[in-house]
Amino acid sequence: MKIGRSLAFALIAQAAVSSLSAEPLRVTKAQAVAQALQANAGLMAARTTIDRAQGNFRQAGRWSNPELSLDYATDETFNDEGEYGFALGLEQRFPVTNRLRVQKAIAQDEIELAQVEVANETRLLVQAVELSINSVAELQAQITLREERRALNQQFANFLESRIETGEASVIETNQIKIEIYAVNQELQQLQNELAEQLTVLRQLMGVADGVEVEPQVDFKLPQASPGLSLLTRDSLQNHPEYRMKYLLLRIADKRVSVAKAERWADIALRVFFEEERGVDDPGGLGRDRYLGVGVSIPLPLMDRNNGAIEASRAQQRQMKYELEYVGSKLRSAAKIQRERALSLYTQAQDYQTNLTQLVNKNVADMNTAYSAGQISLTELFRAQEQALKIQSTHLEMLHDYEQAMIYWKAATAQHSAQYAPNQTNLN
Repeated sequence: MKIGRSLAFALIAQAAVSSLSAEPLRVTKAQAVAQALQANAGLMAARTTIDRAQGNFRQAGRWSNPELSLDYATDETFNDEGEYGFALGLEQRFPVTNRLRVQKAIAQDEIELAQVEVANETRLLVQAVELSINSVAELQAQITLREERRALNQQFANFLESRIETGEASVIETNQIKIEIYAVNQELQQLQNELAEQLTVLRQLMGVADGVEVEPQVDFKLPQASPGLSLLTRDSLQNHPEYRMKYLLLRIADKRVSVAKAERWADIALRVFFEEERGVDDPGGLGRDRYLGVGVSIPLPLMDRNNGAIEASRAQQRQMKYELEYVGSKLRSAAKIQRERALSLYTQAQDYQTNLTQLVNKNVADMNTAYSAGQISLTELFRAQEQALKIQSTHLEMLHDYEQAMIYWKAATAQHSAQYAPNQTNLN
């Protein structure tokens, strides 16, 4: 699902309005990503590398500027016989190798490299935003469940205190509940601290002001069937931004070897010049001579054959080759690991939801019925309700872990790139 710019701009406007009022900024996961892609400062900085690469491309492969020379000499300081010399020349250097053409090709590759780097930054930003908004939503839900547990325990503690005088409850039981309330309060404080930290991270990723209250609209639900998660195929690996970055760096390294070899031969210089001389010519006196000529300067690679630069460029070429192989292996391994983890978490959460969660819910309903019929005590009912809240908390944590695993899998297989990054050319 692609997010249009109009929606992104609307979210930016909404964020600006929210910063001026107490109204929270309510966003879905897709809206949070759209906001980040438009307003994240890190991504905007990365996009400027494309402009820089395009500027370098326009400059690459150009001849050096011609040189205009002007010479004048006179004997006024010495013999003072009226002799002088004047020369005007124009010199242009020409490459004798394909160095400029290869440099132009490198600059073209660097434009594509910058675009792929932006695509990779986009992939990582989408992953970070989705992980962050999921964490915020889960923490908010966990806080709600802890508050329900605290309220339930407080209600139970109040009930026990009212029964102490009649001997139906003991001080020990009441103190035990108060200890549980204290423990829940500590959990709440820890969760609230984590929430504040995650909200700060999310606001930074989305590029919204610190004062804006972000309210995620995320619903943790398992799909009806196990998701069909693919591994990295050859084509998908070649189009993966991180892999393609290394591929382009290898291609650039190959061309830099050619540049280093071409630089053994410096540019030749072609000079066109005009000279005029006025001198004493016995016995005729002063005479004037004019010349129009051409000259050629050819540097010879005798003392410096650029061997060190060639050796260094070949070493970089080998390095890029090894790094490309490593990145390919790393990405395939990461995609496989995240796929297996996501499927395992789905199976675990599905089993938990189907069996234990439904069983607990049924048990709470039966306990309410039994309490109404006088078959169980209020203490047993409170314990059953508290157990149900704990089970909900665990179930929520499992759903969150599954969602996070799916985000990691999408990032590992560059599924985000198909939604948000520019189209990439297939490697041939």
